[in-house]
Amino acid sequence: MSSGRGLQTKILRRARSPGEYAVYRAALEWGLTDPIVIESRDDFKSETRWKDRLEPFHHQVQNLITFCRRLPVTLLADDVGLGKTISAGLVASELIARNRVAKILIVAPKLLGPQWKDELESKFDIRGEVVTGSKLASVKPADVGAVITTYHSARAHLDKIPDDRFDMLVLDEAHKLRNLYGVDPTPQVAKVFIARCSNAAFVTC
Repeated sequence: MSSGRGLQTKILRRARSPGEYAVYRAALEWGLTDPIVIESRDDFKSETRWKDRLEPFHHQVQNLITFCRRLPVTLLADDVGLGKTISAGLVASELIARNRVAKILIVAPKLLGPQWKDELESKFDIRGEVVTGSKLASVKPADVGAVITTYHSARAHLDKIPDDRFDMLVLDEAHKLRNLYGVDPTPQVAKVFIARCSNAAFVTC
């Protein structure tokens, strides 16, 4: 409804359960709270977090702009060696700066876990912790931080993590989820992510 002064309000629909209301409220916040309108690097709010630590390439800046136009899900499909880890870090940093996310779950091949931790901490001032096995079900990230795990651990323990534990998911080497459709049997790890991660900001690379 509108008042004579042009102030607009939005009526919340009746939710059938607390969970449905939480999802509906999150959708409203993504659309109405501090809209992410980025046309160029000048519009970034996160640059103070990393400007003295790295100088992103043009395509990495464009990746961030593209992500913000496609929220909440996108695919970073650059060639090997073009810095998809840095692109994902820029996305996470910008969403943190805009209070959209705080706790991040990163799933990557085991050998890349230490690299993710180093990149996040040294370039974006985002604390990271590598966690595998059953500890993944109980780990609690820092107020603003990332938990880094493996595909094997995620497949085994993702369904035990509380729904509100993380609000952003990054899948590195996402081709491990290929063939979700059209094969029998469907890869179990892919089914786990589809079932549990539909409400998070989502980056695959």
